[in-house]
Formats: sequence, C-alpha cells, structure tokens
Amino acid sequence: MMPARVFLAAASLAAMTQLQGQQSARVPVPTVAGVVRDVSGLPVPDVEVGVFRDNHLQQFVLTDAAGKFLLSGMGDGVVPVRFRRLGYAMQFKNIDSRIPTSSALEIVLTTVPSELQDVTVAGNDLVKLHEFFEHRQQRGSFGLFYEQSDIQRMGPTQPSDLFRTVPGMVISTGSGGNVMRIRGCQPMVWIDGQRVPGAELDEIIHPQEIAAIEFYPSNAGVPPQYLERGNRLCGLVLVWTKTR
Repeated sequence: MMPARVFLAAASLAAMTQLQGQQSARVPVPTVAGVVRDVSGLPVPDVEVGVFRDNHLQQFVLTDAAGKFLLSGMGDGVVPVRFRRLGYAMQFKNIDSRIPTSSALEIVLTTVPSELQDVTVAGNDLVKLHEFFEHRQQRGSFGLFYEQSDIQRMGPTQPSDLFRTVPGMVISTGSGGNVMRIRGCQPMVWIDGQRVPGAELDEIIHPQEIAAIEFYPSNAGVPPQYLERGNRLCGLVLVWTKTR
C-alpha cells in the first residue's frame, strides 16, 4: 500500500501537471491568416505571403485555390508581411498577431500589366522618372542605368539578372530569388525613393513592375540623399516602378 505522504505528493504533482496543461492549452498560438482577393472580389491563388524578421524573409506560404493562407509560429507582436504574385502589385503590411483580427484578414491585390510595356511611357511615369533621367545625365559614368526599353531587350527572368555582367558581382540562388553580392557585401535597395533595408532585389519586385533601374557599385557617384557611411563598398540599387 502506498504511504499517505507519497500518495498526497503524487496526487499534488498530477494536479499541478494537469493545471499547467490546461493553462498551456488556453494560450493561443499567434497566427496571421485570411484571404487574398482581387479588386472584383475573386480569390487569388498562389500568392506568396511572407513574414519578415530583421528585414529578412523568415517564412512564407502560398494561398490556396480559395485565396486563403495561414501563418503561425512567428511570435507575438507586429509582424511585417509581404503579399506578392506575378501580375499583381506587391503589398507590405505590418500586422499585429496579438489582435484577433489578424486571423481574419482580407487582402485586396490590384493587377499590373503582365508584359513589359513598349518604349512608350505614361505621363505619370515621366514625372516619377525625372530623377532617374537626371541621375543618368549627371552620373552616367558611375553606374548602370536601364529604362524599360533596355529591360525589355535584355529579357531578365529576375531583376538581378540585369547585373550579371557587373565586375565583382556574384549572383547565387536563394529562397525567394537570386542573392546579389558585390565584394562579398549586400547592395542596399531603394524602391521609388524608399529604403528597403536588408532586402534582396528579387524578393521585392518583378521585372514587369520596373519602369527604370540604376545601380552604383560603390559610393562613387551616388546621389547625396542616398549616401550611407556604412554602405561605402556594398553598392546601391535604385528602382523606379511603373505607375499602378
């Protein structure tokens, strides 16, 4: 027969274990879930839904045939999430996984042209590209400058393909596209004047979305507003997107 003290200790331990299990069961697992639709309300399948941590793609899933997605295991707090699919304008959203609505999101993607445009450029694009043309005129000897006609002629599969002939550039295959390194360093990427720290060029844009692109292999010739002391030898990519 089990002594009373041993029996009570065992019963107490079992009760504590059961209570801890019940408490653990009540703790919700942070999730980001929802559905992606187009502007007409139809679901969009095969959208890449990616979570970023420290400016790097941590994990991603694809939406199913009904446009639904589910991400879990990213921890509590604000989660930067990217929605990307060829033919649609890419979206970035900061989503708080602690808020119940983060498990019932509705994302609407707008379409973009599926093919590269001809040399003709829309009026709004000309306004946006004023800075690009100015850079090319004033700093053309310091970098590479490609507009739509150049990109169309080169026919890149990924934006990084445009820079394969750059001396010192090494392009390797990564999880979300190619990885660009020059002198072992990651070039800084800017999209329409917005800095995207830690991002790989192929992760954030498709060739079809680019109106013009410029690349500086070092700080030499970089426009003053884009200079960074810690990025002297890493290179700089400035991307100008098509009007959506």
